[in-house]
Amino acid sequence: MENGSPAGFLVEMVEEAVRRSGYSADIYIVPWIRALALVRSGDADAIFHAYHTEERKKFLRYTDTSLLQEKVVAIRRKGDDVYFDLNFSGAEKYIAGVGRDYSYGEKVDQALKEKKFKRIEVASDFDLNVQKLLYGRIDFFFADYYPVLKILNDKHLLDEVEPVLSTETGLPLVYSKSESYLAFSRKTKSEVFIKVNSALKQMKVDGTFKQIMLRYVQ
Repeated sequence: MENGSPAGFLVEMVEEAVRRSGYSADIYIVPWIRALALVRSGDADAIFHAYHTEERKKFLRYTDTSLLQEKVVAIRRKGDDVYFDLNFSGAEKYIAGVGRDYSYGEKVDQALKEKKFKRIEVASDFDLNVQKLLYGRIDFFFADYYPVLKILNDKHLLDEVEPVLSTETGLPLVYSKSESYLAFSRKTKSEVFIKVNSALKQMKVDGTFKQIMLRYVQ
């Protein structure tokens, strides 16, 4: 949020695609579980940024062009020896934090489904997961790499938490990579979806996507 309004490169991308389609966008930031409920009921026209899941396809139509490739990392307290490899070996020792109704990509979602962790704690929002981590109620939580770094930086928490790092490279371990999308409620008029979908494709071809990204990511 900047000056009371949603901001960021994804917001700009969506606003531009909607503008090119002849519409205007009213964008609101709400808890993810509420956002899903709004597009399911048709009270919101679209949602972003969303992974493909079989359950969501029942009530969402995904654009052909992705907005972003998400990289899912595990966030631990700084200095903790919490570590498990990309195949989740060693994860059975730790309590995992996740967001309610979040998808973290096929690989992580499958590990959660198979209960490869000591216990899984579900939180309604990001801040609650951070609090649980700092108070020692969970050992780590899963999160999208770029957004979580921005949020933690804004909250001045980068000295207190860190991603689980590779023992070989010292870089954050990325447990899952997935494309994320602007997705429309199946109750939204098909004409709107078709126009915005086409505009997003055009933005990728003419370089608009790259221009917007470069204003935020160097």
